[in-house]
Amino acid sequence: MKWFHSFRAKLILTVFPVVAGITIATLVLAEVKFMQSYRKLFEEQFDSQIGNYSSAKKKRMDGLSNVLDKIAKQPELLTAISKKDFSAAGQLLRSQLESLSGDRLLSELPGGLLRLGGSGPAPNLSQMLAGHLTGSDKDKEKDKDKTRNQPGIRLPLSQMPYIALIDPEGNFLVSPKKNVSGGRDILPPIVPKESATSAEFRRKSGKLQWLGGRKLEDILKEQEVGYLRVEYGEDNRSEQVREVYITPLREPESGKFLGAFLFGLPLQVLAEKVLYEQTKHSDLGEIMSGVWVEEGLVSTTIPKNEREIVAAHIADSIHHTHKTQRGMAVPIHGQRHQIYYRVLNPGSPFPLAAQVNLYPLAAMDNELADLRWDVGVLGVVSLLIALMAVLYISRGLSGPISEIVSGTHQIEHGNFDVRVPVRSQNELGKLAASFNEMAAGLALQEKYRSVLNAVADRSVAEQLITQSGTLGGEIRHVTMLFCDIRGFTAITENMPPADVIELLNEHMTALTDIAYQHGGIVDKFVGDLIMVLFGAPQSTGEDAVRGVQCALSMLQVRRKLNEVTKHSLEVGIGLATGSVVAGCMGSDQRLSYTVLGHRVNLASRLCSIAQAGEIVMDEETYEDATSFINAEPMPPMQLKGISEAVHPWRVMPS
Repeated sequence: MKWFHSFRAKLILTVFPVVAGITIATLVLAEVKFMQSYRKLFEEQFDSQIGNYSSAKKKRMDGLSNVLDKIAKQPELLTAISKKDFSAAGQLLRSQLESLSGDRLLSELPGGLLRLGGSGPAPNLSQMLAGHLTGSDKDKEKDKDKTRNQPGIRLPLSQMPYIALIDPEGNFLVSPKKNVSGGRDILPPIVPKESATSAEFRRKSGKLQWLGGRKLEDILKEQEVGYLRVEYGEDNRSEQVREVYITPLREPESGKFLGAFLFGLPLQVLAEKVLYEQTKHSDLGEIMSGVWVEEGLVSTTIPKNEREIVAAHIADSIHHTHKTQRGMAVPIHGQRHQIYYRVLNPGSPFPLAAQVNLYPLAAMDNELADLRWDVGVLGVVSLLIALMAVLYISRGLSGPISEIVSGTHQIEHGNFDVRVPVRSQNELGKLAASFNEMAAGLALQEKYRSVLNAVADRSVAEQLITQSGTLGGEIRHVTMLFCDIRGFTAITENMPPADVIELLNEHMTALTDIAYQHGGIVDKFVGDLIMVLFGAPQSTGEDAVRGVQCALSMLQVRRKLNEVTKHSLEVGIGLATGSVVAGCMGSDQRLSYTVLGHRVNLASRLCSIAQAGEIVMDEETYEDATSFINAEPMPPMQLKGISEAVHPWRVMPS
């Protein structure tokens, strides 16, 4: 165990934590920088994708909103709805909105491949839209044989628009199963199917469930956009997201709310597939995308067995944090993944939807593991090098250090004359020289201690140490303060001695603190009286002002003590200013710094005439402090031991 207390051991135990700390700090900093760079890359990808989506959405809304508003104001449509001729209203809406859907599809897909009107065979839309539409490849192939032969446009089933009429109560005006207008449904065959995880939009009830008990008229003041998750295909296993425009219908003159019509278009997923293909073979891992809607996740790139987990994390974040944009790391099947999402329709009265990006952190974690291994090996090598350096250097340090340690033991036992040899001019030589200076300083401080023990006030002792020539006395201009307890004898005559001492100690301690705060020197305690000097042994130039301020503070602190102490005391204070003899009096064994002179007696007499809670000063004190205090003159009076009449002043409370 002795080795652990040696200098060499302490040096090793000092260097090793430093090297280890630097290694760990370097590793932590490198990891932080690495993860920041890694995540910044994906955040930029996400921001780019969401920016493209927002730009495309704005273009869609700019193009569709005005058209849908014009359709909603058509007299024929409003007349049919007012007369409850829903078949005619549906016929009008269907022809216009399907044509509008084809126009939008033509403008959004590359190459202008859709052919509106004209003769000749229609292009194979299922092949054209491969890679652009949601759903499995199997279902896309099935779309080839499921196109509608409508005038002017030929659309695959997965691209048919969602069209519906809703009354003011939120009820669908025509059941999707009822054929009207020559066998055509007002609602297309692609219908939303109730999912196990969502109750937001149920078609089985025949009511718009987005309302949640609210009136449609109250929340639909203007056109709104909602998002709907639908299932299609023969097995209903393919999903897509529809962007649904809900446009209100009102009578043009009265403004009466007649209901609304829904127009929903599928969201194209070309961007998420392109991003996935671009990043699939990168070192950082693939970026998968999707849309969170109705508590579920619709995606062509995120595996099905991960969608429910991702959807649950996003739902929990949105419902509990209410953040419209967030990034979070979550475990999925034992591996860490990073999720970024941004709400597409913040503030909407309808259910929220969010654009989602997901990427695995396995590549980052592997690189971090490699980084930790490399830094760890480097740290071990650094520790070994440091150990060898310590062992080499400590050989030249042990001797001088041992001498210094021995010297400290001598000083510990009171031998301040000890000195250690200075063997060189390097750091150890400087340390030895500093040790010798310290020993000399301690010896000098021991001499000072005898002076401090002989002087009552520490400030006086410091002055006497630096100005030893003033021990014989000097003439100084001083302000003297006397503070005496009124009726102290009557208060304490029946008190036990211990209680009297406790009372006095409490009182004098508080007043002494006030005296020091104002730069005063406590000259002496005489029974229940305290004498404080301002201007000796050193003047501040504002001695009278400090004395009066100290007196006011003493009255204040005494009043506060009276509120909490067992015995309430009142004091009277007297001040006088003038020239006195200042110096140390006593014997060689005990000295007392004090002042003598006529003005000292005057201050004592003024204290004796001060009533409880009063401050009485002489005329010279008043003149020195007149600009800082508020005082009133007292009648001239003859005081005991004072030959001339005195013109005292009483300090008025401010």
